[in-house]
Amino acid sequence: MRRFVIAALAVAVLAAGTLVIARTAPVSDEQAAKEAHRAFVANLGKRDQEAIGAVLDRRFTWTDAEGRTLTRRETLKELPALAAANAADGDVQTHFYGRMFTVRGSHDNARFLRVFVKRRHGWKAFALVETPAAGNGAPASVEQAAGAGDCDNPCRTVPYLPKTQMEQDILTAWQKTKMLEWKPDAAQWASFIADEFQIINNTTVRNKEERVAIAKRHQDAGTGTPGDPVTSMRIYGFGPNSALMTSQHAPYRGGKPYSNMRVWVLRDGRWQLALSQQVTIQSAGSLSAIASTQ
Repeated sequence: MRRFVIAALAVAVLAAGTLVIARTAPVSDEQAAKEAHRAFVANLGKRDQEAIGAVLDRRFTWTDAEGRTLTRRETLKELPALAAANAADGDVQTHFYGRMFTVRGSHDNARFLRVFVKRRHGWKAFALVETPAAGNGAPASVEQAAGAGDCDNPCRTVPYLPKTQMEQDILTAWQKTKMLEWKPDAAQWASFIADEFQIINNTTVRNKEERVAIAKRHQDAGTGTPGDPVTSMRIYGFGPNSALMTSQHAPYRGGKPYSNMRVWVLRDGRWQLALSQQVTIQSAGSLSAIASTQ
């Protein structure tokens, strides 16, 4: 009888240990990022300012569909507007990049990008940008702006001094893509573009295949597109393999300036552009063209 009791206790301890191990098994970074995003959306729906404040990174920015960029503090003051704009997500795609996690999709007649990053105390919302949904069939912005002109800024120079080797490498890769749009080479351009790439702006949405096809047509025609000059820029690295580039631009052919967020990932030994999302700054005045297409 005593042996039976001891054996039963041993089994119970083993079973309990198994249960404890199962409950305390480490959660992967990707799963933790997804859970942080789900909690963010749920707390937005509840208008829970304290919970939202806890997950917003100190450098958090929200660029709304009108092109206004709000700081963390300004965003919390406008929480009802943020919550109203971020409801009923559809067409959702998630991408995990080690210490950066992105969620892209559509809602409220807009395309959105949410960027979460891993910090010491967990995953934090770092940036949110929204772009009004574009109509179907419009030419891409790179097609509309094609034609004659020089490309000093951004092809050769930008008003930004990289602080690390990573930032320098990313800037160099991006400037190469701009040079390859100005002097078209579709194959070389595609080598800097990730498979999941999309470019989203107020006029169009294009994926990698569609964008490479445009580059090939420009190459065949011998007609390139000078890049839109950079007026401000920052690059934020998250771990060794992911980064976010933020910038503002003056359209080369004239018009309202726009803000841009670009997601970069180090893959196959080179930095690749995974997403470029723009939104026109509606409150800004229209800028003169730097040069015509002739």
